[in-house]
Order: sequence, then structure tokens, then C-alpha cells
Amino acid sequence: MKFYILRQIRENTQKIDDVKTAVKNELSNLDYDFDSLKNKKIGIAVGSRGIDQIRDIVKNIVDFVRDKGGVPVVFAAMGSHGGGTSEGQAEVLAGLGITEKTVGAEILTCGESDFYGKTESGLNVYGNKLPLSFDGTILVNRIKMHTDFSDVTESGLYKLMAIGIGNPKGCQTVHRYALRYGFGNVIRQTGEVMLKKLPVLFGVAVTENWKHQLNHIEAVIPQNLFETEKRLLADVKEHKAALPVKEADTLLIENGGKNISGTCIDTKVIGRIYILGQEEPKEPKISRIAVFNLTEESHGNAIGIGLADVIPKKVYDKINVRDTSLNSVSSMCLEQGRIPCVVENDFEAFKTAIGTIGIDNDDDAKVLFIKDTNSLEYVAVSESLYNDLKERNDLETIGEAFELKFDDKGNLLSKWQGNTIIETK
Repeated sequence: MKFYILRQIRENTQKIDDVKTAVKNELSNLDYDFDSLKNKKIGIAVGSRGIDQIRDIVKNIVDFVRDKGGVPVVFAAMGSHGGGTSEGQAEVLAGLGITEKTVGAEILTCGESDFYGKTESGLNVYGNKLPLSFDGTILVNRIKMHTDFSDVTESGLYKLMAIGIGNPKGCQTVHRYALRYGFGNVIRQTGEVMLKKLPVLFGVAVTENWKHQLNHIEAVIPQNLFETEKRLLADVKEHKAALPVKEADTLLIENGGKNISGTCIDTKVIGRIYILGQEEPKEPKISRIAVFNLTEESHGNAIGIGLADVIPKKVYDKINVRDTSLNSVSSMCLEQGRIPCVVENDFEAFKTAIGTIGIDNDDDAKVLFIKDTNSLEYVAVSESLYNDLKERNDLETIGEAFELKFDDKGNLLSKWQGNTIIETK
């Protein structure tokens, strides 16, 4: 089967290179009395997501707080990720490059939760014990579409509080309520309790362009949090990353992982959510999905692998069943934690994903091959699909036709490297 590489040509490719200046300018212009930070212990909440330049963002917030006389500490706010343990949380942060050495502040983790109170509608709120001992909290998170639902606010500062700071107990409580009362509603209600309880001093919201490059940093005081997050999410949705087609027979994904998406492979990209009570995306419609590898940064947490149809045994062997199940149960998404069909190797996964779509000739299959669901500027498409797309003005053909190569043990040798595919050994 022949493949061609296509580059998607889109707008909104602005990005931030000078993080230090961007953070300093945003915080300096914030309507906040920074003199009040003097000699105060300030907790900086950081989640588990692989946000572009997150280490530098956190380091410069740490430096700013210290320059204002505060005592900054960084603490993990990641719900049930990291296995819901202090040790696991530290491991996840280190995997993101966030350590005491790299950010210049003490790193604190804790898997326990305390009762924070109730929302106005009577919902219980649980949160990490650590920030209750701080003089104030700063929130740091990316504003993006959530993998499990759609609303005016989805994944962002509210979610960092309600689910991230919630720790395993708070995470599970929020998701349980969300099945009845709606994700966005419950997350915002829970977040409002935390804004006052902690208290939250301000947030630092960041966004990425459609190529997942940092393109915006904005500091926001609690009073403006809802409107700011709502505005930023609307812009993100308008310029979201997407596959170049609305329908395909097979999607081949080189890498899935928690550092790529909360569900290993982004639900909004692949058109599958698999959450009880949530409406499935109308597009894209993909008959079969194969995932060839699980990133090391996932630390075995493979929640979302159930969105795929087939995986090679090496992916199965990397799955930490306990952590994956904990994350799936806490998030009320048991379907996403299921194990796909497991085959011997990459070649068998490739053949299975194409050979089970009900066509007579494999070469007629309309197939896409991507590095991961964050990397969509360059996609490889089968010749059959290429013939449908090659005249489009928003797509550019890169290089000549090629075939995916496998070794004699069935391992995939053709790997994405930047904007091309190389043959590894």
C-alpha cells in the first residue's frame, strides 16, 4: 500500500518563544496587589498535562512570586493521575520536566483529600490537603477542549481546581455528579467553592495554536475567571486541530499517551468519546483505529486506549492496569479503560485495522497515518485517499509515494520525524 505525506495549510500559527517576557508582562499588568505576597507561602497548582513550555511557564511564575517577596511552592493538582499517590504525582511532574532543580521551588505532592464544603446546590466538594496550609494559591493550566464533553468552559482553570486539586476522591466525586448534572455545570460549581476556600489569588491561563505550540498567556483574577475562560475556549474551538477528512476507513496512530491527551488519543480528533450519557461527535467517522505505541511519559496509564480497536502486544505489556483502572473508575468512563483487540506485533495491527473494514482489496482502503493526535500539520494518507484529496487548496503534497516498512519481527520501522517519515532500525 502506497502512502503520501500531506501538509495542512491553515492560519493561526502565531506562537510565543519568549516565555519569560510574556509571563512577566502578564503578571505585572494584572490588577492585583503583589505587595501582599511578602513572606506569604504561595502554592502554584500544576496538573499532569504535557503543555508546551510548561516548565518555563512555571519557573517564571515561581521567580515572579519570589521577586515580590513571596515563598513559592509548586504542588501537584492532577486528580487520580500518577496512580493517585504522592510518589506517582511527583513522577508525573518530573516527566513534564518540573522538579525542584528546574523550576527553583519546592515540589509538594499528596494523594489525600479533605472535605472542602458544599456547593450552593448541595454538592460535596473534596480537595487536596496541601493548599489548605498555604496563604494563597495560583492556578496554572491550559484552556482547551475537554475529551469527555462540550460546554462553554471545558478543560482549564475550573477543571484544574475541581478535578485536579480534587485529588482522587474529589475527581471521582465530580465525575459521579457530572453524569447526572452535566460536566461543565458541576466543574464550575465545585471550582467556585475552591476559589474561596483556598483562596485562589489569580490564575495563569495559556492556550496553544492548532499545532499545539504555546500562543497565548493570560493572567486573570478570580472575579473574571468564568468570562476569560469562556472567551479563550471559544477561540481555541474556532481554530482547533483536526484531521483533513470527515470520514476514513482506518486511522493508524504511531503514539498514544497521557502526555498527548488525557485519553491517550484525543476524542475530538478521532470522533469517539465513549462516555455514558455523552453524545458522540458527528465527525470524523473512522471505521478502525490502531495505536502502535504508548509513550513512556504515560507511566503505564493507558486510559483512552479503549477508544482504539486494535493494539500490538507491546502496547498491552506497557499498560499499568491499576493506574488505568483507577483513572477510568474515577472519571466514570469504564469504556475508555477497556483493552482493544491485542495482536502479536505492529504489522498484525496494521493488517487487522485494514482487513476488518469489509473491502475486497486492501489497496482501496482510505487510510491515515499520524504521529499522534497532537501532531496533525503533517499526515500520511493511502493512495486511495490521496486521490480524493490531492487537488485541495488547503493541502500540500510533501515528497514522493512510499510504503510503511516493518522488520522480520513485525515491528514498524517507518516513524514520524518532524514533517517526514524515516525508516528506523
